[in-house]
Amino acid sequence: METLPDLGPLSDDELHGVLRGLEEREEALSRRRRLLHGRIDILRAERTARLKAQVAAGVVDLPAPDRLERPLYSGTGTLPAEHEIEVLPELDSLSDDALREMIRELEREEDDVSLERRVVHAQIEIVKAERQKRSRDDHVGPEDLGPILGGPR
Repeated sequence: METLPDLGPLSDDELHGVLRGLEEREEALSRRRRLLHGRIDILRAERTARLKAQVAAGVVDLPAPDRLERPLYSGTGTLPAEHEIEVLPELDSLSDDALREMIRELEREEDDVSLERRVVHAQIEIVKAERQKRSRDDHVGPEDLGPILGGPR
């Protein structure tokens, strides 16, 4: 994860450039995250349909799960390199185990993308706070207090 540069010495234009870069990064991460969510949903729907068909056919008896959700975070902590999202294989060509593993891999990647996105959101807020601080300082500086308060000009 990239760290923010020291914002103090940056000009307003440079600060705006940092903010724009972060916003573009957030948009790219959000787009990637939405694509991952869509793929995960497709694969989960296939897995659910298979399980329902197996239960209906009496082929499998599903035991009660010991927990209903996946871990809060199962990522690696490292954002995978940008890559084109590959076309999903024909779902009927995947074994049940391969389908489950593909879901897990996508969930791990989504966890890492979401973590990076949260960091970028925090960085955006820090840069916006710096801009806001500067705008307040630019409009009313200590040298402006005399005239504002009715003191000597």
